[in-house]
Amino acid sequence: MSVTKKTFGTLADGRVVDLYTIQNASGASVSIQTLGGGIQSIFVPDRDGKLGDVVLGFDEPQPYTDPDLGYQGLLVGPVANRIRSHSFEIDGVTYDLPNNQGTWTLHSGGRFSFNLWQAEVSGENSVTVSFFSPDGEDGFPGDFKMTVKYTFSDDNVLRLDYTANCTKKTFVNMTNHSYFNLSGLPGATIEGHDLMIAADYCTETDGDQLTTGKLLPVAGTPMDFTILHKIGDMIDEPYAQMIDGIGYDNNYCLRKPGRTFGLCARVEEETSGRVLEVYTDLPGVQLYCGGWLAKSGNPGKASNGAVTYCRGLALETQFYPDTPHHDNFPPALMQPGEAFTTATEFRFSVRS
Repeated sequence: MSVTKKTFGTLADGRVVDLYTIQNASGASVSIQTLGGGIQSIFVPDRDGKLGDVVLGFDEPQPYTDPDLGYQGLLVGPVANRIRSHSFEIDGVTYDLPNNQGTWTLHSGGRFSFNLWQAEVSGENSVTVSFFSPDGEDGFPGDFKMTVKYTFSDDNVLRLDYTANCTKKTFVNMTNHSYFNLSGLPGATIEGHDLMIAADYCTETDGDQLTTGKLLPVAGTPMDFTILHKIGDMIDEPYAQMIDGIGYDNNYCLRKPGRTFGLCARVEEETSGRVLEVYTDLPGVQLYCGGWLAKSGNPGKASNGAVTYCRGLALETQFYPDTPHHDNFPPALMQPGEAFTTATEFRFSVRS
């Protein structure tokens, strides 16, 4: 195992972005950048042992700062996904947040994702990144520190251990926004990937994709991934929970009980033989296939191509979206002086 550090590039304002690469004994690797504390690449073997990059992104840092390019691989905090009316209330106090999408807040306004994080090598196979946000920044209460430890093992398991600390009571919903394409090939889409999500229900959304508080059964709908099948099978089917031309951008309520650590999803890609299993202790996962990305013309990496619609699959482990406005959702309120922790694993393998 080894961890190396190099300069990834420079942002338009002159700030330097570093890149840390964790390489295991077989040569597989994960690269973490200080911009957004994000995943820049994951090279894992196919069934023939050939390494390929299975996450989308860019070969320089500046495009990562463009929200229209989809938060590629970046960490999101303190609250991922949508917050209705760009505000929430705690103990009778209303906190006004950035109105960066429609009439709501998306990914807390993006400050955590589009800024530089502190980073350090924290072991022979791990890198830890952290970001501090002072009380009141973007409307959020309390001095908030988010830390994520990335660990990559010899058996190709990437583990993300999240820790949050805050000086005031606040909501928390941290995630990573990587887009996976297990083919590792430029131009290949994810419509031919097979997907299983361990969930029998999804959260209902309105026309603005904001949760209503209701849970809907997925059985018999285009949202049903209880059994492994191709993503493209029903992605264009008319359904009230899917916006025409956008495809999947929905939260699934995982079958496992509460905050237990368990299987979230499984993805298989036939040509390469690569398999991805996602494990988490969080109650939900957002399935997103890049429907809001441009259909063409976006940049990408030389290794695996442009960042466009259906080129990558995001599985964002999370609390249910807009939890601050729905008391019936699993609670995501953290207390001052009490560290909040969560973990997600991306387990890569191959099938014959």
